[in-house]
Amino acid sequence: MGELMRRPASMTAKNALLWGIFWLLSGAILEWYFSLVPTSIVEYTWNSKALLVDYVIYGVAIWVALALPTLLIVWFAGRGVAAWEVFGRMLFAHMPITFIMLPAMFGDEVAFSVFMESPLSSQLSTTYTVLMSLYFVVIVVWYLYWSFVAFRSVTQFKGLRGVILFGATTAISYLLSEYAIGELMKM
Repeated sequence: MGELMRRPASMTAKNALLWGIFWLLSGAILEWYFSLVPTSIVEYTWNSKALLVDYVIYGVAIWVALALPTLLIVWFAGRGVAAWEVFGRMLFAHMPITFIMLPAMFGDEVAFSVFMESPLSSQLSTTYTVLMSLYFVVIVVWYLYWSFVAFRSVTQFKGLRGVILFGATTAISYLLSEYAIGELMKM
């Protein structure tokens, strides 16, 4: 279990990049299939009008938004880490977010319409909402932990300084991704 939790740092940079690209493409296909468009590094919305290529472009925009702030910190700190290693590890660490889409087939439109027809609709819809919320929290915590492990492995920052810089880069990544996706959706 410990090895799995350190996976973004323990695998080679090349493998992290290749697996990251695999998950980016897999995520794009799932997003397209379920009509879920990312609006930031951790959020989605429904949109049935986008093409598969659009989802790949959104994924690349999120990838750049994830890695760019970390890459800038690596460069300013004078660490001898290649840009592709930063991009690979940060992309691989984003993989858990793909699992947010798995319950989409039971989500919003389908599940709630079924629950509303049930005599126990108020209990089922509340239960469903709580379970899905817990599921999403687990996925986001997993993503944040893996991102921190990847961040720490490329920056070599430890302790409070590392946590603060990680928090800052995550906030910047979130804002960058939200802005980039918003601009891409206008096109």
